[in-house]
Amino acid sequence: MKNFTKHLLPILCGAATFMTINMNAFQGSSQDSCNAIEVIASNQGNRSDETPVHADRSDVNAALNTPDKSNAPSGFYSLGIKGSITLALGGAVYNQAGTDIMIYETSFSGDSCGRGDDETALVELSQDGETWVQYGTVCRDGSIDLDGIALDYVTQIRITDTTYGSGDGYDLDGVEAVNGCEEIPSDVCYGSGALNYIPGLDSNGNALTVAERMDTNKALGQPEMDDSLNFLSLGYGGEVTITFDGVVYNNEGPDIEVVETTFGNASFSSYPESADIYVSQNGIDFYLIGSVLTDDAGDLDISNAPIFLSYITEVKIIDTTPSGSISDDGFDLDGVVALTGCNEPMLPTPAGCYASDYFNYVEGTKKNGGVIDAIRTETPSNVLGEPESTDDYVFTSLGYGGEVTLTFGGAVYNQEGPDLVIVETTFGNYLGCDSYKEYANVYVSADDINYHFAGTVCKSDNTIDISDAGGFSFIYYVKIVNNDELSTTEDGYDLDGVIAIGTCEEFDYQAYAEQQRLLSVNTVNAEELGFTTYPNPTNGVSYIEFTPQTTGNVSIEVFDINGRNVGRIFNEEAYPGKVYKAEFNASNLAAGLYVYKITTGNSSITKKFVVTK
Repeated sequence: MKNFTKHLLPILCGAATFMTINMNAFQGSSQDSCNAIEVIASNQGNRSDETPVHADRSDVNAALNTPDKSNAPSGFYSLGIKGSITLALGGAVYNQAGTDIMIYETSFSGDSCGRGDDETALVELSQDGETWVQYGTVCRDGSIDLDGIALDYVTQIRITDTTYGSGDGYDLDGVEAVNGCEEIPSDVCYGSGALNYIPGLDSNGNALTVAERMDTNKALGQPEMDDSLNFLSLGYGGEVTITFDGVVYNNEGPDIEVVETTFGNASFSSYPESADIYVSQNGIDFYLIGSVLTDDAGDLDISNAPIFLSYITEVKIIDTTPSGSISDDGFDLDGVVALTGCNEPMLPTPAGCYASDYFNYVEGTKKNGGVIDAIRTETPSNVLGEPESTDDYVFTSLGYGGEVTLTFGGAVYNQEGPDLVIVETTFGNYLGCDSYKEYANVYVSADDINYHFAGTVCKSDNTIDISDAGGFSFIYYVKIVNNDELSTTEDGYDLDGVIAIGTCEEFDYQAYAEQQRLLSVNTVNAEELGFTTYPNPTNGVSYIEFTPQTTGNVSIEVFDINGRNVGRIFNEEAYPGKVYKAEFNASNLAAGLYVYKITTGNSSITKKFVVTK
């Protein structure tokens, strides 16, 4: 039983069961003659009179290799009544036209069925030794046609006696694959690509320069496991990352093998070379699972990672050869073997629409260091579920130095464009960013160990693209941290909720984006305010009216003809669609020309008016 750590990712379903085979077996092309080469199991029955089968008919090895096909009185194995034998063939037997496998039985009366001494047997076939398909019954010599059998190929055959009558049951002379055997398809696969090769130094502290030892292709494919120069030297402190044509599942026992080459099969004690082995599911976060030493084919278990990984996509090998070693160029990588095969990735369970749980809530302080009102902090669960987008106290203030981490009940996929909407509450401010500065930094993680910065959000600029944090396919955790430098309000960022765009069918992101576009003007253009002044001229009170189209701070000042500021009549936040009317009492001013100066953000305009007496 494997031991899993506290940090668990959702477990992928449907992982297959894999055969264990000798990777060096059957390396040639098809065999001209293919017979049974190994007895997997046998259970010899008795004779029909309940006495044991004679010793000269009980050697199971007589059923192996090439049958003599002669009906001679020796060279066969008697199954006994109801006995059975399971045999491994010398390779994979595929379906071809006509007969594919012949089973030869020895009967002194000949090969033709229909006699009183007929001997019969039930034949079962298997591809992997675990799943068996019943073919049917053969009488004396029998032919097997794999056409229609629900197996890609056959590697094992089970023969069970079904004889009725006298004697010692089915006498098995041998098995032959008529068209030969092919190499058994291997469930292992090998590294297919090399990334981020960073050569280390040689034993003298110089850069590696031997080109024939620096070819990354030599670390790919099946390891040669010999003294040829078919390896990649990492150098002292060097590293390389190996990828596969698919994902490598975390099954019971070892999952990958990292093979090192040292001429003459020297040991670590006599010729120290070593490397630490890291694995990754996403090519971003890597976890140490073990080490490999000189002349070692280290069998490594993905479960040794500090979190549970249902599969991996990359293996990183980092040289740790001790200084002072007599090795010239450190760890020599012959290859990496995926013992559980290369498989199609299975997507994890998708997240829901909204954050479903929180942890690591750190309550910050007010900007002046004071305690934030409890109504804003006592229920951090307010950040869960669908954001209310109201001015009610249904949010949580992070405060200065505050943060919270959220989960979504599944994986948040990294799709094209934005993936998360971070919803903030700002009382009375329908826009926000420039006019009411509350900002938060957003970090994402696939493992709750490594967090990666994804962007900074405010009220009207509040979407996050996971791609900005790295090449994630999906993440599970989102950490939101008040940006203490950009925020200027008393309580910092007020988090209402988070929406996972890609897995929320009910959320119309396109409509939301258009709404945000219309509301996200950072600075009010003074020319767009639609100012009017009246009466003009005036001998007393002057009025100025305006209706902004967007939110922003508006300042209105009065200057005389010499540029002296004689008053300010408006200085506050103005909101779209609302009619504002300000008045200026000019009765105490001398007659003459005066100017209203209207300032919004970085723009300003002037309006002239005349005071008469």
